[in-house]
Order: sequence, then structure tokens, then C-alpha cells
Amino acid sequence: MRRPGSTMAIKSMGLVEVPGARLHVERAGDGPALLLIPGGGGDAAMYADVMEPLSRTFTVITYDRRGNSRSPFTRPDASITPATQADDAAAVLDHHSLDRAYVFGSSGGAIIALEMVIRHQDRLLGAVVHEAPLIQLLPAGSAERREIDHIARLSQKGHLMRAYAAFGAMTLPDPPRIFLSPAGQTAIAAGTRLMLAADALTRKVTGRAPDPMTRQLHNADLLLRRELPAFCYDYRPDLTALAAATAPWCLAAGRDSAGKPYHAAVRLLSERLGVPCHEFPGGHVPYMQHPEEFTATLSAVLEGFAP
Repeated sequence: MRRPGSTMAIKSMGLVEVPGARLHVERAGDGPALLLIPGGGGDAAMYADVMEPLSRTFTVITYDRRGNSRSPFTRPDASITPATQADDAAAVLDHHSLDRAYVFGSSGGAIIALEMVIRHQDRLLGAVVHEAPLIQLLPAGSAERREIDHIARLSQKGHLMRAYAAFGAMTLPDPPRIFLSPAGQTAIAAGTRLMLAADALTRKVTGRAPDPMTRQLHNADLLLRRELPAFCYDYRPDLTALAAATAPWCLAAGRDSAGKPYHAAVRLLSERLGVPCHEFPGGHVPYMQHPEEFTATLSAVLEGFAP
């Protein structure tokens, strides 16, 4: 997931025990604490390109969320709700002896950041909620909600990798045509299964650890079968609690994300609550696609939280 030639300065790695899981955490830099929460299917490597530049100003902490990549469940039936994962984020801060931190969450991680505003606002220097897929706020018949519904139906019918291809298309501002058709998604799914099988055989022979892309592909089952329902269908934010929050927080949406479910949802929430929605570069994963501009934009937003 890292660009060739990019660097990432990690001062330390560690493990954080939380109820039902063991979290892989990474830390770099000095200065005010900044917690980066990955989105669905991702892990700490999603922020590889921005960890080093952000660590020049902040103590940057990120982690693999429960059940993803290097953060295994210690109980198979462990909760994955946004509330539980907001408690995980607070536990990561506790592990580093941090009373308060800035928080940036993207996609599913943005829902967790939103829950931190509700449950742990005393731990926040400020929170940026970037493109949270709050589809419960959207009209049932809207095109944006139908896109999520289509992905959910595919996964429910057992077409996991085809659903993952459709999920990938949803996160791209201008996805290649092959990602959009049933035949193209089926071809991508078949190629992905072959790649994973070949990688598993190679790793069995060589003993090497999986690379970030392979790790994240293995997160597809958790993402689509458990997190998608828990985050998109079972979760509805407590608007009264958010309106009453005293910790500084804002919403954020990519300039290239218009028409996407998460863009429509955060714009609607911004209007309902009167909370600012800042424009970020690119689309759904600007920290990977536009790391320098993302770093500058996020730093400016966080600076605006300062009293």
C-alpha cells in the first residue's frame, strides 16, 4: 500500500489488550498526540505515506482495528460495534499514557471517531470525521444508499470477493469500467482468489509475513459480513449527544467524492447539526492518493481546533 520510495518513521510498535482482542499499534514523532483510525478492511499501513510528515509536528499513533490484520480476536464472538471500537481507541491512548489527543478517522474509522465525540469527548483535543458511511441518514430509495445495499446483498449471497470489488469501486472517484460490471467484478474476484492462494503457498515455503495488501484482502470477510451491517445498518449516531458535545470536532469530505454514499451522508449531517464540513483533497483515501496535500490540510484543520 506504500508508494515505491516512500518512507515511514515508526518510533515504536506494541500490543494493546482490550476486551476480546489484541491490538497492533504503531507510534512515531513528538508533539501533540494524533490518533489515526483506519477505515473498514484497512489497517495501520493505510497511513504509511503520511505518518512520517505528520510525525514532524505530532506524536502520531495508529493501529490495526480489532479483528483486522495483526489485531486478532481473543474471543471469536467479541463485539465489533462502533461503541466498542471507540473504547478501543481510548485504550490505545491509555496504553501511551495520553490524556487527550487529536483524532482523525476515515470511513468506518470516521464512525468510530464520531462515537469518541459521544463517549470519550474528554479525551479529545479535536476530532475530524472524514467520509463516515452513515447511510441510515439517507433516504431509503436514494442512489447512494442503493450502492451500499448492492454490496451488502452480494456479500449475503456469498459473493465475497465480488462484493469486495464493488466496495473498492465505491471508494474510487472514477473507477475503471471493469470494477463496475458484474462480469468485471467476477473476473476481479477470481483473480483475487488465485493471488491469495499463490501468496499463501509462497509464504508457506518462505516463511515471510504477508504484505499490507494481502493483509487487507484477508480482512474482507470481517468487513463485509460483520462490519458492514454493524456500521452501516445497525448504527445510527446519537444526534442529540453530538449536538451537545463540547469537544471540538468537524466533518470532512473529499473534493472528488461527490455522489458517493459517504459524501452525501456527512454533508447531510453537517447541515442537520450546523457542524462545519471541511473539504479534503481527492476522494475516499486522500492519505494514500495525495499524502502531501492531505498532511497540509489535516494539519491546518487541527490547528484550527487550538484554543
